[in-house]
Amino acid sequence: MSAFLGELGRRLAEKWLTALVLPGLLFTGVAVVGGTLGHAHALDPDHLLSRAAAHSRDVRDTGGTAVLLAVLGALLAAAGAGLLAQALAVPVRALWLGRWPRPLHPLRRALVHRRAARWQRLQELYAEQVERPDPDRVLIDELAARRNRIAPAPPTRPTWIGDRIAATDRRVHTEYGLDLTSAWPRLWLTVPEEVRVELRAGRSALDAAVTTAGWGLLYLLLGLVWWPAAPVGAGTLVAAWRRGRTGTHELAELAESTVDLHGARLGAALGLCPQDAPLTRELGRRITALLRKGS
Repeated sequence: MSAFLGELGRRLAEKWLTALVLPGLLFTGVAVVGGTLGHAHALDPDHLLSRAAAHSRDVRDTGGTAVLLAVLGALLAAAGAGLLAQALAVPVRALWLGRWPRPLHPLRRALVHRRAARWQRLQELYAEQVERPDPDRVLIDELAARRNRIAPAPPTRPTWIGDRIAATDRRVHTEYGLDLTSAWPRLWLTVPEEVRVELRAGRSALDAAVTTAGWGLLYLLLGLVWWPAAPVGAGTLVAAWRRGRTGTHELAELAESTVDLHGARLGAALGLCPQDAPLTRELGRRITALLRKGS
């Protein structure tokens, strides 16, 4: 047990160091530089060096205690910045997934309507081309790609990320009659460990992108004091959004693949089919009816 607790403490310390302290130290350093330079001397290295030399003399005059306090203060500031970035990641996640607060519902409805109209136009063009006697395969592939860049299914969210997650539920329900929301916790308990590892990795990639967006917001706020931090924050937000899209797509593909390959395992665990039975629409509906418990 002592060895287990020691290993657990080591892993928690490593996670705390990599997730909070190291990015936090970078932000703290940038914040100190930005606070020292301000807008008036934003890109003046001579001003920074002179101020740094003055602070260095003050620390030497104060002694070793001031150095220790400065180091502890930097670590605490780094950890605090990390916690703040993770806190900002919560509204970022809600924004990306389309879970917007009530005051933004009119904008949400307008965006959903616009995305749905664009998707429907492309879907009609796609269906028209497919039904032609001499379909153009290149055009069909192009239309399908343009449609899927909006959403893999009819849009119901104001954002691509929200629609990509929602599309997984809709596609699974359309194909198998399975309610993924009620089935997923039970399916998680029945899949092999290597599948869970892949799913955790996909979720971690999405979480990392959301946290990166939190850091981007912090740098944008720092831009109020030191303007060069603002473009850094904007670039970080763009990179986080791109990583979020990639992570969301990979996670959705993994979740749908898990249902395709292991959905029947859940039916067998519930006693609804033999171990080697395939996942069919009838079986999916029976699983859904059982797990919903009449609700």
